[in-house]
Amino acid sequence: MDWPAAFALTCAVELPIVAAVAVGRRRRALLDAFFANLTTHPLAWYSIRTWLLSWLAVEVAVLLVEAIVYRTVTRLTWGRALLAAALANGITAALSFVV
Repeated sequence: MDWPAAFALTCAVELPIVAAVAVGRRRRALLDAFFANLTTHPLAWYSIRTWLLSWLAVEVAVLLVEAIVYRTVTRLTWGRALLAAALANGITAALSFVV
């Protein structure tokens, strides 16, 4: 799969998950999730493709960066920010083994 298709799939899966967790801030969460993925996805793609970092290290880094964005920018609680990031990235990480 090429990067644009992978990014589109990631957004299609992750944005609704983040919005569902972001009760009361859904519209903001969609925008923040898009821009968080626009930042983390190309870096993760490059790091994994060039073997700069292991797949697990990249996934953990992405999860943490996105959780920080959801906490500080979207203003979710830490619990909701971590839940949104973990669910969204966990599902897309699992899909990477299927697609």
